[in-house]
Amino acid sequence: MFFISFSALLALASACGLPHGFEKKQLTKSAIKNVHVWDGNKFSSNLSTVVFINGRLANAPSSDATMIDGKGGYLLPGFIDSHCHITKCSYLDDMKHYGVTTALDMGTFPVSSVDACKASGTSDVRTSGAAGTVNGTALSHIPGFPADSYIVDPESGRTFVQNRISEGADYIKVFLDPLGPDEATLAAVVQAAHAAGKLVIAHSTIYADYSLAEAAKVDIPCHAPLDKAIDALSLANLTANKQVSVPTLIMMQSIVNNTHAPFQTYTLHAEASVTNMHGAGVPILAGSDANDSPYVPANPPFGSSLHSELQLLVQAGLSPVNAIQSATSLPAEKFRLYDRGSILPGLRADLVLLSADPTLDIRNSLSIQNVWVNGVGLYPPA
Repeated sequence: MFFISFSALLALASACGLPHGFEKKQLTKSAIKNVHVWDGNKFSSNLSTVVFINGRLANAPSSDATMIDGKGGYLLPGFIDSHCHITKCSYLDDMKHYGVTTALDMGTFPVSSVDACKASGTSDVRTSGAAGTVNGTALSHIPGFPADSYIVDPESGRTFVQNRISEGADYIKVFLDPLGPDEATLAAVVQAAHAAGKLVIAHSTIYADYSLAEAAKVDIPCHAPLDKAIDALSLANLTANKQVSVPTLIMMQSIVNNTHAPFQTYTLHAEASVTNMHGAGVPILAGSDANDSPYVPANPPFGSSLHSELQLLVQAGLSPVNAIQSATSLPAEKFRLYDRGSILPGLRADLVLLSADPTLDIRNSLSIQNVWVNGVGLYPPA
């Protein structure tokens, strides 16, 4: 394979008269050596070197690079939290310290308040903006909740989708509740979102919510039901529709603990739902539901709770490998974030270096030595 050296590239740019300004751009090349590299299913048995240039992974030699000694550690793609609420930009830094390099916000409004948090070296973020709901739900009682997010009939559902897209939402979120919306309205939301190329994610905390999401072909129901485990009928619908679940087990367990409900409410319903879905082949994504809202019964902390979620997913029947995939390659695929989630040339250099192997014990996901977001390290090279 042919390589051109880093210094030669700069010389070539100058000599060939490439576009004005190219030769002035400072190229940053780094290489992490002596690491076991995650290939999507396992870590390499041999120690390898991973190179990234200007925030992108590169198939290039490590000459001329700033060298970082991984000391025999385990290099993973940055973790993706598939359900959180970014109401303060500082929460992205909290998440970065725990290796969460991408945060998928599920309901902060307006969209511009989340977009304002995007900055170099800070965990990346995507958002739905305000979720769609009906008047009277817990969500609707949040001060300043936008009236154009009330979806009371198909027409208002379609208008809601258009308004969120006009704001710049990355995907559409709906809040399912016994008060509504009804199936026709939810189906209109899904159809309008899909016509615009947007995914639909649904807050679904009870079995009936899952049934409604299945009927309307919502892409991703979130949370695991606390009233009844996902059963054969629901599994058949989920698999036939190729739907994905973000069960947020840490949130469901926290709700049970904080409301003093019998713990079996969690184990027999929420945990069992994940066991059943995983066994049936429903893709499971890791999401923490980290938030600071006084309007919900639990507030999982930012960053650390994703690791708690990985542990709960393993307790529910996922293997450690499955759990790692649920926070890396799977959310990248399902949320169409094609520039991350794996360690491959051309992708973002979102990386987490661990000192211990999480495939042997998922708790080792917390053995974090360093984190890179788009090539920017949390800690400078030693």
